[in-house]
Amino acid sequence: MSTATTRSAGTAARDEEGSTVWFWLIVVAVLALIVFLIAWLGGWIRFTTDPRIVEIREMQEEARAKYAAAGGPATLAEATAAVAAMTAIRQKIDALPAYLQPQVERSGGAMMRDMFRGRMDSYFAAASPQQRQAELDRQIDQEEVMRKAFEAGRAVASVAGAGRRGGEGGGSSRGRTQDDSNRWRKNMIDRTSPEDRARYTEYRRAMEERREKRGLPSGSPR
Repeated sequence: MSTATTRSAGTAARDEEGSTVWFWLIVVAVLALIVFLIAWLGGWIRFTTDPRIVEIREMQEEARAKYAAAGGPATLAEATAAVAAMTAIRQKIDALPAYLQPQVERSGGAMMRDMFRGRMDSYFAAASPQQRQAELDRQIDQEEVMRKAFEAGRAVASVAGAGRRGGEGGGSSRGRTQDDSNRWRKNMIDRTSPEDRARYTEYRRAMEERREKRGLPSGSPR
């Protein structure tokens, strides 16, 4: 075989190999584009924040500013309005696709943690035992009106659920906001430093002692 023929055969082989590589690169690119389009059309990929997420975050911030900025509801009417707002937010979250829910649950959890830290800070910032007791009493009063509002909300949801679903329904959201509060509190403590956990333990001890002296049941998370 001549040298020219050998070179020609080698060139043809390289061209064929190059064509094969380009073919598979195009196949991979097309498949990647198809996957991207499916994910985009299905809502798993977005270049802007989903408007439902924006709405819920705005509701969360509005509730925080209205009901938590001053240390929490002080009257049963305020507590009832706060529970209604929390329930509405919870229902909006439940209506989201599962892959979107963590986004607003994280922001809601951060809000609850900030509120709880604020309550502890207010207690430890008190300069005297008498002031600390007064702060505990204020917080206990706030917890009690919230408890009554939650109980009233459960009763209303139970009646409404019985009418809509033969006694079954209302169940998905009845009491979930209180359960969420307890779960977020536990998760927050689990992720804190030993010093913060010691601070939390002292705060809860003082709170439970004061509740007992006032003849009230334990307020510890269930």
